[in-house]
Amino acid sequence: MIRILTFRRDFAHLRRTNNRVLPPELLLLIFEHVYADSMLNGEWIACSPQSRTQFPFAPAAVCKAWRDVLASVPRFWTRVIINLDTTKLSDIDTYLHLSRKLAFEITVTRDQRIVSHSRTNNDDEGAQAAAVMARIVPHLHRCRSLNVQLLRSSSLPALRHLNVRAPLLERLKLQCGIDDGEHPLVGSEVPEQWRFSAPALRYLFLNGRNFRDACALRWVERLPNLEDLCVSRYSGGKHRTGELHLHDVLLVVDRLHRWFGRLQKLTLQDISFDGTLAQQDGYDIQIEAVSLQSISLSTVRAIFMSKTGPAPRLVHIKHEFSPSVYHIRLTQANTLVLEGSFSHMAEAINIWDGNRLSIKNCPTFDDRTIRDIYRSWDPNKLTSPSWSQLEIENCTEFSADALLALIDARDDAVQRARDRDPTSQAPFNSLTDLQVHGGPPISPEDAETFKEKLLLFGWHEAATGITH
Repeated sequence: MIRILTFRRDFAHLRRTNNRVLPPELLLLIFEHVYADSMLNGEWIACSPQSRTQFPFAPAAVCKAWRDVLASVPRFWTRVIINLDTTKLSDIDTYLHLSRKLAFEITVTRDQRIVSHSRTNNDDEGAQAAAVMARIVPHLHRCRSLNVQLLRSSSLPALRHLNVRAPLLERLKLQCGIDDGEHPLVGSEVPEQWRFSAPALRYLFLNGRNFRDACALRWVERLPNLEDLCVSRYSGGKHRTGELHLHDVLLVVDRLHRWFGRLQKLTLQDISFDGTLAQQDGYDIQIEAVSLQSISLSTVRAIFMSKTGPAPRLVHIKHEFSPSVYHIRLTQANTLVLEGSFSHMAEAINIWDGNRLSIKNCPTFDDRTIRDIYRSWDPNKLTSPSWSQLEIENCTEFSADALLALIDARDDAVQRARDRDPTSQAPFNSLTDLQVHGGPPISPEDAETFKEKLLLFGWHEAATGITH
């Protein structure tokens, strides 16, 4: 039988074959296999919108006979991918028609090769997006996932203009590459009866200005099934009626957690909040994970100073520059992930009291930083007593010797703590699990030493690909 993976990989070759010898029944059988290979647990497997082998669009482009067979099966068309730069409006109508009344998911995006040349050009992205959305909105009642990723925030569909019922919608993603501003929310722009209803929504990813509107409309806090909230790309408001404050985000998280208890993750990315945080405490952010990417460290500090109760179990801080993190108290996060260049890392780590520390893409994580961690430990008190796991990813500026010295220093500190209080029930953890992926080269002898000292050990060398 024709191998399905080969079939999916090279539709250009199939254009050159004599496809008339394949009867419709055999074509349908092949397409059913490709469709099944594209699904997992009843959902489409994620693929790049830029892929040229997307099913069913690639085989439908081979010839009319293939298109006719594909068009006879509505479920083949329950994933629609629209490229503003290449997809015709008439094709969108056709795709939506072919899925009949079935639930579908839809992605609206740009051709990245064109976008790379248009960041400074005033193209008609907004007008194109508006024309596409005019065709999609009448079908939102059967949409399970709407994903719009464009270049500019002003081109995104405005949440306040989605005045429909979407009972099946589980994922809504309105995101952009840059925030170029827009008019603030004013009363005349809100329908008198705003009825955008999405009670099944579980994943919500909004650009800053759409999230600001969602807060003004008090919509997000009425989503009982929301599990994952992401707010990104906001460069600041120009009008007081259109500002986005950190308070708005924390209040939504607080209410969602208190009222429904389903929210698991909050992500804030590339946001410059307006003003300062007026309320300094009282927000309940005890959710599973918080990821803060390209957010000012003063904002990060304000978030954790304003919380009430425990911190999220996982805290991820990512930054492209080298900010100092020593003044951010993350004492109650079980897992701390630091990604990017940071200064004064040792001070931040030594006031953290979690179990798993993960360092990613960090050129400042070097031997000096490692030495600073254990040399600043208080000899009369075990620092970070719960710490037992260390993960290092894509960092090459440290050595195996420095890590071995850290493990030995940790063992000595734990032993002193046990000797001081042998009856204590508090955790006194040594480092027992070390995982390095994309690290510097190490000798076989060092690898064996790590294995002797640790319960779990793995080391992947970036330069050679060797795994120990």
